[in-house]
This record gives sequence, C-alpha cells and structure tokens, in this order.
Amino acid sequence: MKTTARPIRSTMVFGLICGLALIPLTVGCSYVVSWSSALCIIFWGYLSAYSYMLTCWSKKSFTSSVFPLLLVFVAIVWIDSMSAFLLFALGVFSWIRSGICYPKPFIKRLFAEIVLCLGGGALVAILSPISVFSWAMAVWLFFLVQALYFVIFETDHIAEENMGRDPFDRTREQAEKILTSNEYI
Repeated sequence: MKTTARPIRSTMVFGLICGLALIPLTVGCSYVVSWSSALCIIFWGYLSAYSYMLTCWSKKSFTSSVFPLLLVFVAIVWIDSMSAFLLFALGVFSWIRSGICYPKPFIKRLFAEIVLCLGGGALVAILSPISVFSWAMAVWLFFLVQALYFVIFETDHIAEENMGRDPFDRTREQAEKILTSNEYI
C-alpha cells in the first residue's frame, strides 16, 4: 500500500507532541543546564526533528539541512538572549523550509515566511510565556500556524500536478485507485 505524506495533520500532531513533551524535557534538562539553555536545546531538537520531516516530505536529502542546524546549535552557546536566539532560529527555520525543502520564487517565499514565521513568533511573543506551561502552549500554537504553510502552498502543488494532464486520464486513474484499494470495500 502506498503511503502519502500528510504534512498539515503531521505538523499539528508534531506540535502537540512537542508542546506536551516540553514540560518534562525542560524540567529534566534544567537540572543539568540553566532553564533558558534547556529551552534553547529543546527548541533545537524540535527544529532538527521537524527539518527531518520537511526533508522527507519534499524528498530532499537531510544532509542539506545539517549546516543550518549546526549554526543554530552553535548559537545556543554564543547568543545570550533567549529572544535573539529564537529570532535566529526562526530565520534558519525559514531557510530550511523555503530555501532548501520547498524552494519558491523569492517574493513568494519571502511573503510566506514573513507572514508565517514572524506571525507565529509574534503570536508567541503576545502570549509572553513565562512558565513552562505557557511555553508548551506557545509551541503548539506556533506549529498550528506553521501548518498553514501547507494549506496555502500544497494546493498550488496539486494544481500544478494536474495542469498538464487530460481530465479523462485523471478520472480513469481515480476510478482505478478506488477499484484497487481496500478501504472502500
């Protein structure tokens, strides 16, 4: 059976898992490093895992996103401000998603990343999380906003795919798919 990626649902579920896991991870890591460093390390882990998911969905090599992820890891040590680190991580996240995984024309990419990354970051800043519970909610909210990327751009991809094909061929393929799949029986 052929499996297809569902990035909208996967992004929302991943955000929920990250939000729920943030509480025990932060408490556990804060015994070893400071609370803000623990959050930065956890956010780097989330960024790495989501970058892996993005590269799988876009059928790109994960090694293409290793250098940007290493830059974020180095930034954990070099950047003292939590806000500056998060802004830098958002920039690298945009680079990975729109520059490496889903390259688009510059204006379209810039608009999407300004609206979604800075919009998601602004929503988190408005929440002004101060406790680990509010950070968990902020993480989930951020990933809910990021799922909009696939709502907006996945429809473009489907339209481009179907553009050059004959409508009768598309209908025949859909009918064959229905007849060969077991889910309709």
